[in-house]
Amino acid sequence: MTNFKILCFLMFAFAFTVSDGFADDRKTVTLTGWGIDAKNPDKFIKNAEEVGFNVLITWSTDPIFLKRTVETGEQHKIKIFSCISPMGGMEGLWKKRYPGRPVPWQVMTNDEEAARKFIMAGKNQYIIPYQFGGEPKMTNEVLGTKIICFNDLEARELFKPLIDDIVSVPGIEGMAFDGFGYQNYRRCHCEHCKTLLTEYGARHPEMTKNETEVIFFRDTLVDYINYLADYARSKKEGIKTSIHIWPVFAPEPLYGKRLDIDFCGQTAAWYNLWPKEKIAEYSKIISGEAKSYHQRQKGVGMIGYYDKPGKFPVKDAIRVDMELQTMIENGCLEIQVCGAKDVMDNKGISVVFEKYFK
Repeated sequence: MTNFKILCFLMFAFAFTVSDGFADDRKTVTLTGWGIDAKNPDKFIKNAEEVGFNVLITWSTDPIFLKRTVETGEQHKIKIFSCISPMGGMEGLWKKRYPGRPVPWQVMTNDEEAARKFIMAGKNQYIIPYQFGGEPKMTNEVLGTKIICFNDLEARELFKPLIDDIVSVPGIEGMAFDGFGYQNYRRCHCEHCKTLLTEYGARHPEMTKNETEVIFFRDTLVDYINYLADYARSKKEGIKTSIHIWPVFAPEPLYGKRLDIDFCGQTAAWYNLWPKEKIAEYSKIISGEAKSYHQRQKGVGMIGYYDKPGKFPVKDAIRVDMELQTMIENGCLEIQVCGAKDVMDNKGISVVFEKYFK
């Protein structure tokens, strides 16, 4: 090939690359996976690299397990986050730190408690149009798992030793948040919260009763998360933070722009087969509003994928491809998926993820 032909070929290749917006975007997309196989983390992380994962988040806070996964992750260029959660699993930690004091769980109304009992009975949650903490379709839909009250100061302090352990692990990339929301997707009805809400309303007579409730409980949640994220940064300079906002805050599903979090994951494609138009709309909002309040934040779109026929709607490869492409084309270049194991265990699905992220 002559020098002239070589020059023409290089000019054509360059022009094609910069003119094809999607091809250019694909160079910058990143993938975070929720979950690490505790039985064989080394193999799991190796396989995750083959799919194209950049980050894995584990729900384990055990420093020994974290040290092992961080070391394996470094071999495969995958960063590790450890997750904290205010849900039922922290009951043992509470009893150890505050013996003799009952766990300050969120309180729901009698109707909401009745709905919870019905939803969790037998296989009802897989038969009715239950959204598992996503945007509810049924009246009084609630989450089956208990969540701690975010206006309890001792509950907030409870997480500090966990955060200390996480950030002390050499090489750990960051800490994540999961389950930070309301069991009824709106508020807590405990006596302490009722008192605080009344006082807040008295300070804001310009608001309607509904506005007062929504803003008070939204800001309570935001302040709680931001407090813990600030604490983590105070304990280790450069530590990163991540979240998937779940369960949904029904009055304002996409409130994540208010969080002082590095990687703020908000649902763009839920497990229950959202229409393409909704995925596109949410992706634009998630990516476009990310820096509205905090410059550190990157808007992350979350795609739900479980390979559990009979329990969750089946997403085939064509469906997953559509969801990922729609998210990316509408600005979500940072993507997280739950669960990572389900993606890797289904070859047809993992190939789709490889197409975008490997």
